[in-house]
Amino acid sequence: MNGQTALAAWHTATPDLVALIGKQGFAERLDAALRAVAPFDLSCIFAYPGRDRPRLLHDGLGDISSSQIMRNYLDGTYLLDAVYSACLRRAPPGLHRLVDLAPDAFFEAEYYNSPDVHPCISMESGSLSEEIVFLTPLQPGFYLAYSLLRANSSATFSGADFERLRQTAPLVAMLINRHWEQLAPAAATEADQPHDTDDVERAFATFVPSRLTRREQTIVSLVLRGHSSMSIGRILGIAEGTVKIHRKNIYAKLDISSQTELFNLFIKHLLSER
Repeated sequence: MNGQTALAAWHTATPDLVALIGKQGFAERLDAALRAVAPFDLSCIFAYPGRDRPRLLHDGLGDISSSQIMRNYLDGTYLLDAVYSACLRRAPPGLHRLVDLAPDAFFEAEYYNSPDVHPCISMESGSLSEEIVFLTPLQPGFYLAYSLLRANSSATFSGADFERLRQTAPLVAMLINRHWEQLAPAAATEADQPHDTDDVERAFATFVPSRLTRREQTIVSLVLRGHSSMSIGRILGIAEGTVKIHRKNIYAKLDISSQTELFNLFIKHLLSER
């Protein structure tokens, strides 16, 4: 199917999508309409209400991972997700490649490559070929994130694929905002109220505070979110070599020798808090 035919199929599908707003089957029909524009293997839609816990609105992941891993994500491992971080910093609405939203070392870090933590990958199939995501604010600070994912057996989205999907973005945003608009009043109330989970730094600030300084806790948070030592240095305004010294000191204080061990310690801490 060429580009013009694919987009024509999308426009043909939109009246049915509008008719399904607020009804069961909307998200599945939206997936089907977008697959005609550019194929993908998996999908999911999350609501990210500011610093409150995310909500899974549409699960097009099949049986890629266990329900427990998804519960762990909603309970706290989302803190390490680049999509959540992009929503928290109010990234521009529209279609994005995850590689353009994520920190520089995100795809080599433990979170992205761990089937025990990441809800979109599995032990059998491994990590993803690519994830792209429609970001749209339902209201200021409250984002809907609609991810289209290709498994590692598929090619990444080509430039033509991405451009066709980008052309659908304004209508996709309108459709999902209308379908889930009932979440907005609750979001407005919750976003302004204190919660046990309303501070993204709380999980890092309570991570072995008796052994790590505040600066070291900040570095831990940046390392686990996928920042390299060079990126951390730019963020904190210190030399890359100084970051490496901090990391060496962190490992020594925690009696560990690798970033993987640091990740495992933090995940254990995070889930025990939740």
